[in-house]
Amino acid sequence: MNVTLVEINIKPERVDEFLAVFRANHEGALTEPGNLRFDVLQDPEVNTRFYIYEAYKDDAAVLAHKKTPHYLACVEKLEALMSEPRKKRSFIGLLPEV
Repeated sequence: MNVTLVEINIKPERVDEFLAVFRANHEGALTEPGNLRFDVLQDPEVNTRFYIYEAYKDDAAVLAHKKTPHYLACVEKLEALMSEPRKKRSFIGLLPEV
């Protein structure tokens, strides 16, 4: 299992717009055959900081996600909303076993 944790920091005045933009990516990701989980989390102490927890069956599923229209549209729109570049960490998911 391929797991990615993404930190996204948004300009304070653009949070609502971010949520609208990211909702389309979230909903699209949930329909992908290789997607196991796609959570959008908000930091309770910094309301402009979001974490995306993505779990995919394998590397091929991640690559397929990055070619979808919903992902490409989201990434394009995110640039104007972010206060700094995204931060990503990749992990090997061990449990649950897929």
